[in-house]
Amino acid sequence: MNIIGFLTSRLGLAVIGAVVALGTVVWVYEEGKDAGQVDDLKATTETQRRIDDADAHGPRTPDDVDKRLRDGRF
Repeated sequence: MNIIGFLTSRLGLAVIGAVVALGTVVWVYEEGKDAGQVDDLKATTETQRRIDDADAHGPRTPDDVDKRLRDGRF
């Protein structure tokens, strides 16, 4: 049996189908993993932005902290 005969036989078609199905499963898994990493990166970036904003708007010295506590602006 030559290669073309094998590929057109039922066994050959089953092997091709299995390879395509496995490739699809691997592709979907990788895409899902990549999407999860993007979501994690977005969450990390947002958290870092909030930390930077809080740091930028926070008191600069211990005296500033005391003044804000006395004024009730905390």
